[in-house]
Amino acid sequence: MSVLGKKWEIKNSDNNKSVIDKILANRGLSDPDDLAVFLKPDFNKDFHDPYLMSGMEVAVERIEKAIKNKERIIVYGDYDVDGISGSAILVLTLRHFNAEVSYRLPHRLNDGYGLNEKFIDEFEQAGVKLLITVDCGISNAKEVALAKEKGIDVIITDHHQIPQNYPEAAYEVLHPARPGGKYPFKDLTGAGVAFKLAHALLQHDGHGEDDNSLIFALLDLASLGTVADCGPIVGENRLIVKKGLEMLPQTKWKGLKFLQEVAGIDSGKKLNTYNIGYQIAPRINAAGRIDSPYYALQLLIQKGETENARKLANKLETLNRKRQIMLADAFEEAERRFEENEKIIIDYSKDWHVGIIGLVAGRLSEKYLRPAIILQDFGNYLVASARSPQFFNIIEAITEFSSYLDHFGGHAQAAGFGIKKENLKPFMKDIKKYTRDKLKGCDLQQSLSIDCEIKPNELDWETVELIESLEPFGIANERPKFVLKNAEINEARSVGKDHKHLSVDISKEGKRLRGIAFNMGKFIDFVRTHRSLDIVFQLERNEWKGKRSLQMKILDFSDTRGAK
Repeated sequence: MSVLGKKWEIKNSDNNKSVIDKILANRGLSDPDDLAVFLKPDFNKDFHDPYLMSGMEVAVERIEKAIKNKERIIVYGDYDVDGISGSAILVLTLRHFNAEVSYRLPHRLNDGYGLNEKFIDEFEQAGVKLLITVDCGISNAKEVALAKEKGIDVIITDHHQIPQNYPEAAYEVLHPARPGGKYPFKDLTGAGVAFKLAHALLQHDGHGEDDNSLIFALLDLASLGTVADCGPIVGENRLIVKKGLEMLPQTKWKGLKFLQEVAGIDSGKKLNTYNIGYQIAPRINAAGRIDSPYYALQLLIQKGETENARKLANKLETLNRKRQIMLADAFEEAERRFEENEKIIIDYSKDWHVGIIGLVAGRLSEKYLRPAIILQDFGNYLVASARSPQFFNIIEAITEFSSYLDHFGGHAQAAGFGIKKENLKPFMKDIKKYTRDKLKGCDLQQSLSIDCEIKPNELDWETVELIESLEPFGIANERPKFVLKNAEINEARSVGKDHKHLSVDISKEGKRLRGIAFNMGKFIDFVRTHRSLDIVFQLERNEWKGKRSLQMKILDFSDTRGAK
């Protein structure tokens, strides 16, 4: 039995293939031509023409008209990393053309998600003629119609699920999965769609080297939203993230440079998706979660104001530490109240801040492998964030009972809504029954997807270098995982603060490696009582004081009877 209680699923058991061939086959890269493009993309050729996206030509012409006529333009983005980085992309691009541009972001607590009538009224008073949304708007048919009535043209850039109530009043809608559209890649995030619009504007303008340089300089911003919003790291998303990671160490944007400093990222270091997902993005998100998202956007669009950029980066660091404490407290309380007999986790409290309820729902869903809806109670009204595993479509479930809700939106695995207190009990009753029916007979045991079994002689630098060539890793292109069976345990000790981690010395058939298992120090006695174990791990390069070695990052292990 796996010590973490997980069911191991091996993707490729073809004994006629080497470990390298198995890794490539699992990713659909058996064809040499496909592999060549994957490993060495041509950034000048492999990005899709932005004008393939439905509505792009109309949108660009309207923006160019606004620039030429000095019309006031507002960029209106969401308050998360995807919306903020996408908004920064468009603000910086429009500033490049000396457009009369400013920006607005909703406050998570005061305004909620998406367009807000309050802002439409403000824009009318300010003489705004063109409104461009980022990472929102597709679910705001009513607000878009109001803007049109007030003489404001709305260009929507979004990637969320397209609702039945389509925003027909929009001047144009840019969405990679727009019905009838022919854009080749459907999984761009909000920042990705904003980047394509910026690319189209810069390409159409054709001023030359400055425009081309700016296109590439925007990719580090686009990579932030793509990783943080869990965009699959394949196709065009992979190009955005791969090039963005190359640009980040020498970013053109001062605020982003200082943010990397406060996040503890070494200057000039080669970065990966971990640095974005766990170091940069949480600090940007902290502003929109528990304070004002303007701190984060203003940081990203800073150019020459060095001192202000430093102050903003430090502000985000302070907010992120506060956010971590709030999250830990709320998660601990929600976990204590969790009822294991239910197929869906639903809970609410007036003390759980709306900015961290999505994180709480995500952690609960991941740990207990079931959908989770967590709400903040404001008295007569509640605001919810929902998360779910891959096998359950949470937005479909919420849509089924949308008659109870004031508003809702989201993806298959992440959604949000608002609900009056009087509707909460019947909503909870109905969605619990819906979930029980949907998940009847479903095995809620967590599974661990493993590429293949690896032989001791394949634990070498050739394998590591092949793995590194497949970066960046993320959703739909995860770092390869292996199982080494009947590995001999020579030594085991708990390490780190409070002995939280586990360090082991492993050997098999003459091959000897050091392994580290984070947050698994509590299993020290289990390891010491077994002479051999089956171990699931990722093979990594470890460099220390100029020396390099192979290291196993251990993810799970079991006795030699295996995990079932």
